[in-house]
Amino acid sequence: MVKDGKSQVLSNSSHKLDEIDVVLGSKDGQIDRGRDPQRCRHNARQKCSYCLPLDPFDEEYLKEKEIKHMSFHSHCRKMMGTHGKSNTTKPLENVKLSVDLNCPAHKPYPKGVCTKCRPPTVTLNRQKFRHVDNVCFENEDVVNEFLNYWRKSNEQRVGYLIGRYEECTDVPLGIRAIVLAVYEPPQTSTNNSIHLDDEGEEGKAVDKLCAWLDLRRVGWIFTDLYTANAFDGSVHSTRHAQSYLLSAEECITAGALQIQYPNHTQFCSDGVYGSKFVTVVASGDESEKVSFHGYQVSNQCMQLVEANLLCPTNHFELAYIRETPLNDQHYIPDVQYTEKNEYGAEVRRNGRPLPVEFLMVDVPAGMPKEYRCTFHIPQSKKFPIENRANIKETQTAQKVAQFCEQFSLDNFLDLATNFHFLLYLTTQKLVPFTDEELRSLCDCVKSADREGASQWAAHTDHWTALVAHSHENEPVANKWNCRHCTFSNGETTRECAMCGLPQEAH
Repeated sequence: MVKDGKSQVLSNSSHKLDEIDVVLGSKDGQIDRGRDPQRCRHNARQKCSYCLPLDPFDEEYLKEKEIKHMSFHSHCRKMMGTHGKSNTTKPLENVKLSVDLNCPAHKPYPKGVCTKCRPPTVTLNRQKFRHVDNVCFENEDVVNEFLNYWRKSNEQRVGYLIGRYEECTDVPLGIRAIVLAVYEPPQTSTNNSIHLDDEGEEGKAVDKLCAWLDLRRVGWIFTDLYTANAFDGSVHSTRHAQSYLLSAEECITAGALQIQYPNHTQFCSDGVYGSKFVTVVASGDESEKVSFHGYQVSNQCMQLVEANLLCPTNHFELAYIRETPLNDQHYIPDVQYTEKNEYGAEVRRNGRPLPVEFLMVDVPAGMPKEYRCTFHIPQSKKFPIENRANIKETQTAQKVAQFCEQFSLDNFLDLATNFHFLLYLTTQKLVPFTDEELRSLCDCVKSADREGASQWAAHTDHWTALVAHSHENEPVANKWNCRHCTFSNGETTRECAMCGLPQEAH
């Protein structure tokens, strides 16, 4: 599952920070401990060593709270040594592991090379911070809709996590990725492999729709599930501490995707540093139930992938640093990692092979205690999910009509508040909508404007034409004609989809 990706080179003027980074960048991150009634002997306005606020990167505090990795913004504060909104230093630096072919001191490599244009020797370390501290699926319906493909086909599946970033209060200056929907791109899969196909125009439509809804691709998810007992729904546990958590190939794919979705930051002179794009694996746990595990690959792993230095091996838990250059201008630097030997002393090892644990950080993934639902998922007839034709789930005109029949004109907002339905409207060719029409509908969905959505359905000619075209493909026996507006409705609906009047009123 390897997908090529190059980092986006942007001028400093074009860097736009995510809203969550603006919010966290304005905070000092100090952890208020309050007055200790037993130890503090001073008045209310004073502070002592027992009640002074702690830094967000305080090691003892993180250890006490069992926070394995500090947040990215805490890491930046630690690097700057300030609490600093006012500090103008940029403590982060990207390391490029490919040779600079534009060095003015000599002819391009391989005809010439110097210490300035040659990448340095790399010593891999376990990353102590993470860009995202938690992955939260809004509700179980989001993941169940995705898992249903595997349940029906016994084939593995990949999807992009559609959502947004918000503050994670469980971690000082933390960031949480909220997942509202899963987009399933074109792909070819078997029971033990997945190949991502070209998204083409559909991929552009997904990004356009996300922009209209103030959402984005926050990560990707894939299944690694094998049935243990079909009667009780148990699955084999294949990924654990004694086997592997992410394979080298998956780390390479994750690195390429993180490069495609860089993290814009004011703490680096390049304007970008690392990525907030997360990886989630759906696999069996020790109790043989489906569980979700989140990860990110380290910034160093992204650099190795970008320089095309990292290769998979026959052992899932091991990667390998490439030995033979891909072409004359491909430079391979020395890559090492450190580990403790049997005497407890740190020693350097060559990166051939390399344990993938040096390339990744884990990110907790789960669901909130309180049910949340941004996109409506009806419990009766559900809208077909994209790119599932091989399991007979297609977005045909008849399926669209059957889905629409569940909603009256007054409840059109519930119909439209469905990511897969909105994507269908954006990509279907039967009755193409204008960007202005679709953006207007998305505005109603964002603001939960029920009246506005109903008005959109009533006064948008393209929607009327699409509904009419959909009903033309239904069996005649399943239709009834509205006596007021003559619109042909399906048998299951009791209110006219066009004028909203009940069937009994005619």
